Amino acid sequence: MTDDLRDQINKRLALNLLIQGAATHAFLSAHYLAKDDLDALNPALVGLYDKLAVGAILAYWHGDLVVIQMHPERFWRRVRDGAHPFSSLSLLAKHGLTLSRAAKQHADARAAEKGISPHSGFLYFKLIAVTFRISWHESGIERDLSRIAVAAASDIWGIDADRLDGRVTYDVECGNVRMPATFVGRMFRKAASGWSCVERDGERLRVVARATCWPLLLHELVKGVAELVCLHGLNRLDRETYDAVIQATDHIEYEPWMMQVGPELWRRFLKVKPTDRALAESLMQLAQLRPRSLERLLLAIVEEPDLAAEWLQSL
Repeated sequence: MTDDLRDQINKRLALNLLIQGAATHAFLSAHYLAKDDLDALNPALVGLYDKLAVGAILAYWHGDLVVIQMHPERFWRRVRDGAHPFSSLSLLAKHGLTLSRAAKQHADARAAEKGISPHSGFLYFKLIAVTFRISWHESGIERDLSRIAVAAASDIWGIDADRLDGRVTYDVECGNVRMPATFVGRMFRKAASGWSCVERDGERLRVVARATCWPLLLHELVKGVAELVCLHGLNRLDRETYDAVIQATDHIEYEPWMMQVGPELWRRFLKVKPTDRALAESLMQLAQLRPRSLERLLLAIVEEPDLAAEWLQSL
């Protein structure tokens, strides 16, 4: 593998971390942005969405994901191992464990705020129960929920709603879905409750998202728009390099780890992002940086936020 290809792979991993971070950050709290519209449909929804969001985040440390993959503490302690999938990305090699612990602290605080025990041995079963209750309350209003999710994602990113195609449905796969190479990946694909992709619509691109419930649909819409924005960092690659980068980075098995630490990096990015600049513009500017410049900037966001703020302002 050439140094240039390795740099492009690390850049894509870093962008995926931001993409998943933005989406999971929205999943945790964006239902409050649409609270009035959601309450008008069914006042029980926002409370249920709160329980789903907190429970899903806690599952990284106390739920079935620990059984399927491994405990985050163990995973991130091994990040410097050359066989680790993120060992060459210096941001995660240096701070993966730190970001994971900060994410756990944030999840525990959020659980305490919502009155949910983070150490419940029945978390998995509670999540199933909440999911069934959401499905019951959303029945018959899926079209209205889809419209509200599209409007919320449009507001978050400042993108025209007619470029977003979102739908609450149980038929979630869209786009060109690659078959995962591992058993865990195939299991994750079968269990997926949401999907998003970027598709060509005539002369422009649009985001398509499908999910089984409103919070997951918003998550996928936000992720899809972030992917669309980050394509500005990949569109100069030749086809062979692009295919090699995607083949090395875009694995469904990586997503739980990205969704675990990504929101913590995203929260830190939001603290130093220029206030006079649209969110999509700031993310696009990151995506257009050269691979090693992007990595240095993300390191600065974690290690020297004041310097990172100055750097972002200068872009």
